[in-house]
Amino acid sequence: MRPVETLAALSGKTAPGRTPEFTSAHVLIALRIIREKSPGRKQLSADLCLGEGTVRNLLRRLAEEGLVSSTRRGVCLTAEGEGLVEELTQSIRGRPVPRSHLTVGEYNHAVLVKRGASKVRLGVEQRDNALISGASGATTLIVEDGCFKVPALPDAVEESLVESMLELGPEDGDAVIIGTADSTFFAELGAYAAGLELLS
Repeated sequence: MRPVETLAALSGKTAPGRTPEFTSAHVLIALRIIREKSPGRKQLSADLCLGEGTVRNLLRRLAEEGLVSSTRRGVCLTAEGEGLVEELTQSIRGRPVPRSHLTVGEYNHAVLVKRGASKVRLGVEQRDNALISGASGATTLIVEDGCFKVPALPDAVEESLVESMLELGPEDGDAVIIGTADSTFFAELGAYAAGLELLS
């Protein structure tokens, strides 16, 4: 199963009843937080802006797949979990970026999608996915001839934004989605939601 399909399976419905209140983007961000912090459930709940019951369900699913284990310190990734995060990082990775004229919110997070440019039309689909996830919007860029370009628009990309996005290691044929919101978390969640949709 591809890493993106694993995320979709973890956030999908497994039995009769309600669909989980977390998405593939939540799962990806949770795995990254667990890798960096080994948080307790309460801390992870706060970091993901989800209720503790929802996070308990998320952690149960991750544990059933052998991706995390609980210790006295908190939740840690297993070797299999580390492997999944590494694989995902090859396809999709992100970082906070500065505000620019291309974005509408105070906080912005860029997500690089490897070889995603060919799947981008006008960027409207990525914006809609980000909005559904709670972001204020999203801007999609493609990497072409070593430059960041906004599809179908002549807009230039500010140097400060370009410098920040270069840290993601873009190459021709990649796409970058900048999620924007009034909080750092929802900017990140919106960007990853749109990026994962582009990968699927």
